[in-house]
Amino acid sequence: MRRALVVFGALVMAYGLTGAARDPDRLGILVFLAAVLVLHDTVFLPLVLAAGTLIGRVVPAAGQPTARAAAVVGLAVAVVAVPLAIGPLDGPYLWGLLVILAVIAAGRKGIERWRSGRRGRSRG
Repeated sequence: MRRALVVFGALVMAYGLTGAARDPDRLGILVFLAAVLVLHDTVFLPLVLAAGTLIGRVVPAAGQPTARAAAVVGLAVAVVAVPLAIGPLDGPYLWGLLVILAVIAAGRKGIERWRSGRRGRSRG
């Protein structure tokens, strides 16, 4: 499974690079990539590290892997969706963001229950 994800990620990156290479606005692409790099290193990465530390202190050890995964996915969704949701509060983006975050939280609980059920079974 890990190899398939690596291959898929490499194909997506190759697709993005070929699209960027064909775009006539090369300066715009460089500015966009620099902004993404700066935002990743100054906003997203510190938030992920802080969330991981907080989860390590608050969540029991058995639930930490799924809590960390849910936090990273939720943070990624929030980083993309919050700028869209800041508009009018009656817009669909805010409700969509809330629904997606609720699904992530429910999925985390479901995964924890499923994993704890698998640990309780005897191998034989």
